[in-house]
Amino acid sequence: MHHRGVALSIDLAYVDYRDIGVALVTCDGNGPEESLSARAFDVPLSGRPSVTALATWLREMVEAHDVRCLCIDGPLGWRSPHTDSPHCRLSERAVRAPGKTGLPPDGVKPRTYLGFTTFSIALFEALLGSTDWALPGDPEAAPHARVVTESFPTAGWRALGLSPLMAKGRASVADVQDAGARLQARTGITLEQVRTHDQLQAAVGGIAGAWWAAGRTERVQLAGAPPFRLDGSWREGYIMIPATTT
Repeated sequence: MHHRGVALSIDLAYVDYRDIGVALVTCDGNGPEESLSARAFDVPLSGRPSVTALATWLREMVEAHDVRCLCIDGPLGWRSPHTDSPHCRLSERAVRAPGKTGLPPDGVKPRTYLGFTTFSIALFEALLGSTDWALPGDPEAAPHARVVTESFPTAGWRALGLSPLMAKGRASVADVQDAGARLQARTGITLEQVRTHDQLQAAVGGIAGAWWAAGRTERVQLAGAPPFRLDGSWREGYIMIPATTT
């Protein structure tokens, strides 16, 4: 069954709230009548992000906009010690992610990703601390729980058949505008207030989540392995991206 699907997508940062990109991505209608839209929001907080404050604001946004899928571009947990992937989670290997999340408490490569990784994992813990939220693929999840999932915009661009948006430090305003135009041409998405690199990455990161929320699971791929708890933390888990267009 297909219906309206709403995802809230976060291009996460941990040094300053101004670096966090936020987009509300909506999928409406069926078949040829379907429409996709992404609307950017600013986080109404300042300074260095706090897990508690950010999680509280995300919950408020989810309630206000009837969000069924929350997409966060950051690791949800640590690696399992029982896979054939010695340095990263299976999900990161599948999407060719530059950051590699190993074993807790600090098995992160490159080392410069450690602060970001631990912040992201703590944010997922804060959101998943209540029974009304679940990770996709969690066998223990309540059937009607809202989903909070890891996303990875770079893999989203690739899956949609587009070259990824270049790194923030190298991308000019024109580069961001050009990438947005390519995204609109490929998907028909309407971009509202989406102006910055972080906002555009959030928009791309939320497309699979909006399809998921609308019941269009055939358009979504879950890269990685099912999440599970071990020694007090989440391990492995899926990165949600669009199914590869052929």
